[in-house]
Amino acid sequence: MRWSSALLLLLALLARPVLASHLLGGDLTYRYIDNLGPAAAPLRYELTLTVYNNCNASAISPATDAEIGIYERSTGAHIVMTTVNYYNIYSYTNNILIPTQPLPACYQPPVIPGCTTSAVTQPYITQKFVALVNLPNTTAGFYAVYYQGSRTSDIINLANPGGENMELYTTMTPPSIFNRSPVFTNSAITVLCSSDTTAYLSNALDADGDELEYSFGQPYGGSLPTTFTLPLPTVVYATTNAYSPTTPFGTGRGIVNHLNTSTGVATFATPTIGKYSVAIDVKEYRTIGGVRTLIGTTRRDVQIVVTSCPPNAAPVLPPPVATSGSTVVLPRSYTIEAGTSQTIPISATQRNNNLLNMTVNSALLDGPGGYNATLNGNAGTVSGATQTGTATATGTGSVLGTFVYAAGCNDARTIPYDIAVTVEDKGCAGKTVYDVFHITVVKPQGPTAITGDAVICGATTSTYTASGGTTPGFTWSVTGGTIVGSSTANPVQVQWTTAGTGTLTLRGVSQGGCLTDPVTKNVTISTAPTLAVAGTQTICQGSSTTITASGAAAGATYTVTGGPVSGTGPTFVLAPTTTTTYT
Repeated sequence: MRWSSALLLLLALLARPVLASHLLGGDLTYRYIDNLGPAAAPLRYELTLTVYNNCNASAISPATDAEIGIYERSTGAHIVMTTVNYYNIYSYTNNILIPTQPLPACYQPPVIPGCTTSAVTQPYITQKFVALVNLPNTTAGFYAVYYQGSRTSDIINLANPGGENMELYTTMTPPSIFNRSPVFTNSAITVLCSSDTTAYLSNALDADGDELEYSFGQPYGGSLPTTFTLPLPTVVYATTNAYSPTTPFGTGRGIVNHLNTSTGVATFATPTIGKYSVAIDVKEYRTIGGVRTLIGTTRRDVQIVVTSCPPNAAPVLPPPVATSGSTVVLPRSYTIEAGTSQTIPISATQRNNNLLNMTVNSALLDGPGGYNATLNGNAGTVSGATQTGTATATGTGSVLGTFVYAAGCNDARTIPYDIAVTVEDKGCAGKTVYDVFHITVVKPQGPTAITGDAVICGATTSTYTASGGTTPGFTWSVTGGTIVGSSTANPVQVQWTTAGTGTLTLRGVSQGGCLTDPVTKNVTISTAPTLAVAGTQTICQGSSTTITASGAAAGATYTVTGGPVSGTGPTFVLAPTTTTTYT
């Protein structure tokens, strides 16, 4: 019995401590860097863990490091980490230990003087852990997993919130699928007013332009597994009010649980004041070999605080389509051609004439020298946390942010660029509204075909014509010959000069000066044969002569010009009426 007690004590000393209730939410993301690591672990990935910690008067201090386990994606097997992989290893579990970055001050949601709200608030500290990890070669990729205990004890939609861990994971692609996981654009902690339908922005931006799909999930509550297997252990919901992954606020009168699967904008409403745990998954899809393929999933754990607010009208954005009584319509989706521009006058109003703050977040707002986009002339300021840019505008009672994007010739892609808009009412009990605009940039539609000779004989000039497409201009180039006249004409003339195979290349030129994908035509250039003519070549007026041509390859066609002639070759009858020269 003494031995068993000692063993239990030893195991307790070896285990990392599970901290008291303090976790609010978080997410784990990654980006592939390169394959320049050590020989045994050449693949370099950057991991970024964001944890939101409770920082009210009774909260404990945030953890000084974060333990993360790495697993093979193909088998789920745990990969033993050494100092080859990362400089700081927890030797008892062979996982990496990432030290915290410097902590910011505790954020306390401000309350305007004279404004009354209920006692439900949630101050928090946003904590970052960043590590550059060396991993072995793989064709399948990895999973990275983090856990910590415990969640705050006052979450009303969980059965035992203070006894639940927070677990996060991310799917890491192999280097053959170069990827950076999507990054969320705003905080995982938000405050909603009870009995008032309110939006929450869970939009993420993807640096690779992958298609993103959003869905609710059940928060994870497990620990670091021996072998990674999906699904991971989840939290237990409270048995009251039908809480579930898709109904995190429960069901019943006045309750709304909705998530836009394409924008990440969630709409919530509940009459019940309290704190709620919500999980949102972002799935990344990419077309590989013509097939839409799921390449990864990123989980965000969110805490939403529902409080009582004085009556106050929310800011209003113009509707996307005409509605009864609306005078302004503002579409949410736009399609433009590379080389052209799009202007979006994003406006919002608030009927109580409160101060409004508009924040626009987009990969397009990446500062001077990047994408050619601005909000009210501001090219944006890039955040190191999200790798996206933001620009702001303010106004009293109304606010206008004119977003202008001039698409470069290389900006075309199948997935739209997101423009996430947040409008905050800075008045008493001010509400916040969110929306996401999309701009899809398409390639100019260039010519699709070239008509003209595909086989020519000797140094011949041929005419070629472009067809198809909508571009107003053209540009031609040639190998094995030279262009006669303008290289931007249509049709174009080509003097073929070199025997063998020549190539004529055509590109369309758009109104914005962008070149389309090339169309090519291969031309076979044969060497002209040396011909011979047998027969009488001088005759008297009024008579005729018969000649026979030879020297061309079998199957060749002979043609005689210069005067009256009969026959299809190689034998011809010449009957000139005047002195002439036949060729």
